[in-house]
Amino acid sequence: MEVIDHFLSKKKFTVQPSIRRGVLETVPRPSSKDLPKYYKSKEYLSHNKNGSFFSKLYSLAKRLNFFLKLKHLRKHSSSLNTLLDFGSGDGFFITELNKKRIDAHGYEPFFASKAANTYKEKGLLLSFDKAHFDVITMWHSLEHVESYSETISFLKPLIKDNGLLVVACPNFQSWEASYYKEFWAGYDVPRHLWHFSANGLVSYLEESGFLLIKQKPMYMDSFYVCMLSEKYKGSKLWFLKGLCVGLCSNFVSFFTKSFSSTMFVFKNQI
Repeated sequence: MEVIDHFLSKKKFTVQPSIRRGVLETVPRPSSKDLPKYYKSKEYLSHNKNGSFFSKLYSLAKRLNFFLKLKHLRKHSSSLNTLLDFGSGDGFFITELNKKRIDAHGYEPFFASKAANTYKEKGLLLSFDKAHFDVITMWHSLEHVESYSETISFLKPLIKDNGLLVVACPNFQSWEASYYKEFWAGYDVPRHLWHFSANGLVSYLEESGFLLIKQKPMYMDSFYVCMLSEKYKGSKLWFLKGLCVGLCSNFVSFFTKSFSSTMFVFKNQI
């Protein structure tokens, strides 16, 4: 399927099956040298704030999502003392966790944005020598990495025995994706180099030595993605249309169990 980078460059890319079932890839893939330019925008809200209505809406959703994420982490982790957030954007998540007296660290591998400099200023970049964490989280970051297999291989030894790996990512097999097709903001090419189905992600991580213990839909993500998709379509009433489609998406997904975005909780096994 041909998909346009609606967000920034307006260039065309192809989303096609990879060698692994349940995983799609973006082609052509930008080189490591060229990839940073696709992140350089004040509109890229996970790393920036621009004062727009959409930015304020995103910030509100981010704060509400924080409490939901923390609730689930505490529910499934018997020991939530040390945490690493991989791909932590502007550092909001770990900053809030530290306020809760959780020893949280962020690692931002996507140096295309100024987030890396922000991390250095806050002292949040971390050396991984002999580091072991109770929990590692990846909130919509696995789809961005150049090699998801190398990334998981890198992170696995950093998780304590029976510690948790929490991964959230868009689901290209969701009703929402089929509704918007090439306008679906969940594709976000070429920043998203990989696109996972629920089964594709779970099967890979189980083969990599993780045990799935829980999966939870991220209902709020659907509203954000639908609103953004409506903007890409040029809808004048993008807020209302996105809200309505987001409601439909969550309603349909309640029965199909194929959600727009899902949080997967895995236990690290030897």
